[in-house]
Amino acid sequence: MTMAIDGTTPARCPRLPLARHPVALAALLALAGAAQAQTAATSDGTITVAQAQTLPSVTVSATLAEQDARTAPASVTVIGREELEARNAADLLDAVRGAPGITLSPRQIGGRKTIALRGLEGKHTLTLIDGRRISASDDVAGHSDYQYGWLPMSAIERIEVIRGPMSSLYGSEALGGVVNLITRKPKDKWTGSVGISGSNPTSSREGESTGKASVYASGPVGERVMLRVNGEVAHASPVADRKDARTSEIEGRHSQTGGLTAYLALTPQQTLEAGWTGVNERRDYDTVSFRPAPKAYRSTYHIDRTQTHLGWEGRFDGWRGRLQAYRSEIDIVNTATNGVSPTRPQNMSHDVLDGHASFKLGSHQITVGGEWRDETLINAGLKNGRDSAMHKALFVQDEIALTRTLMLTAGLRADNHQLFGSEVSPRAYLVWEASPALVVKGGFGHAFKAPTLKQISPNYVGAEGPHSFAGNANIQPESSNSFEVGADWQAAPGWSLRATAFNTEIKDLITYRLLRTQGTRRFYQYDNINAARIRGLEAGMTWDITRAWSWSNDLTLLNTRDKTTGKKLADRPSSSLTSRLEWKDASGWSARVAGEFTGSQTATDGKPLPSYALWSASVGKQMVLDGQRKLVLRAGLENIGNVNLEEKSASFGYAERARRLFVSARVDF
Repeated sequence: MTMAIDGTTPARCPRLPLARHPVALAALLALAGAAQAQTAATSDGTITVAQAQTLPSVTVSATLAEQDARTAPASVTVIGREELEARNAADLLDAVRGAPGITLSPRQIGGRKTIALRGLEGKHTLTLIDGRRISASDDVAGHSDYQYGWLPMSAIERIEVIRGPMSSLYGSEALGGVVNLITRKPKDKWTGSVGISGSNPTSSREGESTGKASVYASGPVGERVMLRVNGEVAHASPVADRKDARTSEIEGRHSQTGGLTAYLALTPQQTLEAGWTGVNERRDYDTVSFRPAPKAYRSTYHIDRTQTHLGWEGRFDGWRGRLQAYRSEIDIVNTATNGVSPTRPQNMSHDVLDGHASFKLGSHQITVGGEWRDETLINAGLKNGRDSAMHKALFVQDEIALTRTLMLTAGLRADNHQLFGSEVSPRAYLVWEASPALVVKGGFGHAFKAPTLKQISPNYVGAEGPHSFAGNANIQPESSNSFEVGADWQAAPGWSLRATAFNTEIKDLITYRLLRTQGTRRFYQYDNINAARIRGLEAGMTWDITRAWSWSNDLTLLNTRDKTTGKKLADRPSSSLTSRLEWKDASGWSARVAGEFTGSQTATDGKPLPSYALWSASVGKQMVLDGQRKLVLRAGLENIGNVNLEEKSASFGYAERARRLFVSARVDF
């Protein structure tokens, strides 16, 4: 598998499956009945806004090879660099929110929130950087969202969101899906960008300012070597609670991010890559301790993240392959003012060696691979202050061309975990290209998530506030079986409809049970609950209204159930809708209005939470400075309605920043 320094592997044919679900079949019939051929461009040959947005996007995450996202054997959303810039995304969470199947889940502290794919929790989504795992923050510090700050937006080319179980390729943590950050790659000449941005609330009583500055550059160094370098400094002040000045709704963030990657062309068909990414971040917020008496204090987290990697990609004699070794590490230290004891320091690291090879055999495209991973957690709550677990895995995938228009992708992965034993994850997916305009696909997948080192260690006893949690050596991994079926009708590049219905059954969901109460302190032990069910529908539409105007909508409906109690699962909105209206003209001007609706749901404490909507608007201008440089300006207003979730319900576990004005400027060269 050779790398064209764009980070992708050579393209191969795509396709997908068909499974049965009443709602989905109705959607498919509607789409099939509407499928008609239309021309792909306007009469004068220009490409419209919507056409530009629907030009073929690619994914490498669905099968470990580059292919058309529309016909890939999975439900895929690709968010490109231009879209990331228009969203004014501060981190990964901002970048993907509003995408199909994605809802928000609370983290309870500092206004933090995490993404949930198809009603599963953030811990059930595997986050990757160019296919490499990052350390799972859930096992390091509870209530954290630290997995979203590993890369600055300026270093990202695109984000691939794969919805549905992907354990057959990626193993543990991929119950809900995979989010893969694809970084920008060097080209045959030096290119780069320098950017600044900032925001400020429309009223000084509504919050504090944010700002960041970034730089990116890449290009050749000699005939065989290419370099990529990026850096960013970002700042966000904490937002004080409007009702109580002692506490904070949204924590402050101060970060410095850097990265350096080198590419060496060993031969025209083989590339060696080595790189480092590092993030130093500080989080702080005001809060209150109630033991032994109420006392206000500031809690500050110092977070260091690093990933170092070495990889090889090559192609020879019909074979393509990739081999990489890398280490991801996150280190957390807490401090507290006013004489309050801080939480204990923690460190987690992953040492990984993985690889795969792909070859053609008749009508079969076969991929085989394996992974070795050593996970280590340093925490004073563990016996001897540390614990570790070894992961080993082998997998095989076969993409079978049943006919010219029908493709079956079947995969099987066997994982062995040092502490809980073995798990087998099968997956089968069909893709049928019924016509150039209509793609029908669906399939089945089994996925699992191994217990964290805290959860499975019989020695672990940790304290979070007035609660103590104990590990459980008998805890079992979470597992899920998921079915989906969907269709994508694209009568023209600027007019498309899409729908996917899915059903997920979850077994042995990891939670905790109360052991005893001692004074004000409660003692829990991690344990499994029997089963849960999540059903849903994802639907979307993109419409090229005119040559300059485009309108897109994405809807997600969820029906969740705890099969033991019969109650709805908490923090899963029954519906969510994102709508974007965009305009561009030939002179470089652009504008967009976006709305994000979150439906009613049940809070963690069992109380109902009302629906709400957030609106934003922005305008931008691109100007060519000379043949090499381009200036990009953008300004906008976020949370136009100044929605305050606490005013709607005190049971909301996260917060949104108040109405604010943002501006950004970037020079591309």
